[in-house]
Amino acid sequence: MKKENITLAVEKAKFYLRDWQVLCRECAYDKEKPARCYRSFYSMTITPAGAGYALATTCWNNMFYPENKVIVREDIKSAWNSPQFKFQRRLILKGDWSFCKGACCIIEPFFHYENKLLENPDVKSAITDKKEVLPYGPKVIVVSPSHACNNECYCCYYVFMKNRREQYRLKDSLIKEIEETLIPSAENVIISGGEPFFAKESIGLINRIVSNHPDKKIAVNTNGTLLHEYGLDKIIRNNIFLTITVYGMEAKTYEAVTKRNSRDIVFGNIQGLIERGYEKMQVIFLLSERSVKDSDKFCEFIARNDSLKGIVRNNWYEGAKYWELMRKLEEKYTGISSRLKFQYQNVSLPRAICRRLYNPIHTLRYLLRK
Repeated sequence: MKKENITLAVEKAKFYLRDWQVLCRECAYDKEKPARCYRSFYSMTITPAGAGYALATTCWNNMFYPENKVIVREDIKSAWNSPQFKFQRRLILKGDWSFCKGACCIIEPFFHYENKLLENPDVKSAITDKKEVLPYGPKVIVVSPSHACNNECYCCYYVFMKNRREQYRLKDSLIKEIEETLIPSAENVIISGGEPFFAKESIGLINRIVSNHPDKKIAVNTNGTLLHEYGLDKIIRNNIFLTITVYGMEAKTYEAVTKRNSRDIVFGNIQGLIERGYEKMQVIFLLSERSVKDSDKFCEFIARNDSLKGIVRNNWYEGAKYWELMRKLEEKYTGISSRLKFQYQNVSLPRAICRRLYNPIHTLRYLLRK
C-alpha cells in the first residue's frame, strides 16, 4: 500500500474514533444531568404536520419517530393520553429511558421550570402512583402555529422543508382547540416557529393569550428581527419572556448565515430592551462555520451587559466541530458563568447510526405494548 494511502487511512480512522469518543462523552454528560426526563408527565410539543394538521409529541428530540408522535386532525386534547404518551410513561415508570437513545437533549440553563414541575402536586402524584393515564392536562405547552420565517438560514433544522414552509401552518380550528382546551390549565406556554412575530397565526395566538390570560407565563423563541414592529413596550407590558437567537455579531456574518441584512435591527431591539431595564430575555448565539469568527465577540457582548443572559450553542449538523473552541471560551469567561452558558449539541454520524439502529427495536416494542 502506498504511503499516502496509509496516511489517509490513518486519518480517517482517527476521525471516526474521535466521533465515537464524542458520543461517549455525551453519554457521560447525560449521566451527569440532575434528573431523568419526565416530560411526558407534564409537557406536550405541538407543531404543524402539513395540511393544517398537528403533530403532538412528548418532546422535540423524539418528535419525528413514529412511536413518539400523534398526528391530530381534531380533538387535540386527546393526544395527551394517547397510546404514544402512555407508552413512554409506562417505560419511565419502570426506570427505562432507552427510547431517548441518541437524542441530543439540552437542559435549559437558566430557568429550571422542568425540575420545579416535578414538585407540582399533580405531576408528583402521577409519578408516585404510577399513572399512565393522567387526569390533568399538560403543564407546559410548546406550540409552533406556523413554520413560516423571514430568514433563510443555511443551517436551519427545517432545511428538509425549506421550500414548503408556507404549507406548514396549523389550521384555525386546531389553534382554537389549543386555546380552549390546553392553554387555560397550562403553567407555561412557549411559542416557537418559524418566526412567531412573522407568522400571522403565531402573532394572533400571542395576542389572545396575553389578552385572555394576563397572568399566564408566556415565552417566545424569536430571531429578534420584528420585535420593534410588535412593540418593545408591548412586550414589556405583557411580561413576554424572549429567547432571541442571533447568528453573528457583524453584519457580513449575519447576512452569510441568514441571507438577510438584519444585524443592526436585531441588536437595536436587544439594546432597546436593555435600556428599558427589561431582564426577561436570554440571547442565544448559534455557532456555525459561518459565524465562528464572531463567537468571542458575542461572549464580550454578554460580559459588557450585566443584566443580560447569554448562551453559546453550536449548530446540530456541524456536530462537535467547535466543541474545543467552546470549552476554551467557557474557561476564558468563567467569571460570568452565572450569565453565560454553553450548550454542546451533536447529530454526528455515530449518533445518527445509533438512533437508526435502535429505532426499529423501540418501534416494535411500542407496537407490542401499546
